[in-house]
Amino acid sequence: MNKKGFTLIELLAVITIMGILMLVAIPAVSRTIENSRRDTFADNVVTYLNTVRNMVLADELKCGKTVSAGVESWEYANVSGTPDGTYYVKINTNDPITQDMMESVAKSSWGNSDMVGYVKWVKSEGNTEYFAFMSDIAKHGMAKEQGELNINRGTIFANIETQKCPTETDSNAKCTGATADSTPADANAKECTLKY
Repeated sequence: MNKKGFTLIELLAVITIMGILMLVAIPAVSRTIENSRRDTFADNVVTYLNTVRNMVLADELKCGKTVSAGVESWEYANVSGTPDGTYYVKINTNDPITQDMMESVAKSSWGNSDMVGYVKWVKSEGNTEYFAFMSDIAKHGMAKEQGELNINRGTIFANIETQKCPTETDSNAKCTGATADSTPADANAKECTLKY
């Protein structure tokens, strides 16, 4: 450095060093932000799953929706009266029923968009297992249904449609993510909702 300030060489050296630091820092910061979004989304899914579990245990749901002549009725007025089988609650953060379930509705960690999907539980011989399948309306989230112990950063994707979801007929099928109309693959699964 001379008495009048920085020389051009010194200034170029500083700019080059800063450029190298930025090349290293930007991908690391982007990766950290993405991992944080995935963790938050997984935590939100687990929160919905635990809310449904608590409602099942507190017997706050009615199950077995049927519609006859435009009139909706429920086969089981209480969860405790349901036989072994598969049951689910639809989740849609834009729906008043989902909003009533939660003290505060957890939205997607990608742009605060609405989350959709379902939480299901399978009753069998006194045991109950819980599963969830959720994504947001921009197709971030889970590529397929996951058991409660498998919901983590690794099962959450930034773009579901880029994930491979093999089916019985197409080994290269792409995932579509959950929608507001998603239901479990089990045709005998019975829908449940809040008792009012």
